[in-house]
Amino acid sequence: MAATNGSAQGPAARVADDDIGIGDLVVIMAEPGPFTVVEVEGPYVTIESRFGVRRKVRDIAVRRVSGEPPVAR
Repeated sequence: MAATNGSAQGPAARVADDDIGIGDLVVIMAEPGPFTVVEVEGPYVTIESRFGVRRKVRDIAVRRVSGEPPVAR
């Protein structure tokens, strides 16, 4: 019998309170600046920058932020 962590969905399962939704302000490590979530398709989210640039990324690649991130000097 294989050892489990007690979760039926495995260690990558997301908590419901952490779900990313349309309109959320998020950041990703691949590009600077905040993005807004414009579409959610299963594990993929489409994000848009304030300049209109869109990217489709995995939901685990984004982090929700509560406001504008600090600007580098």
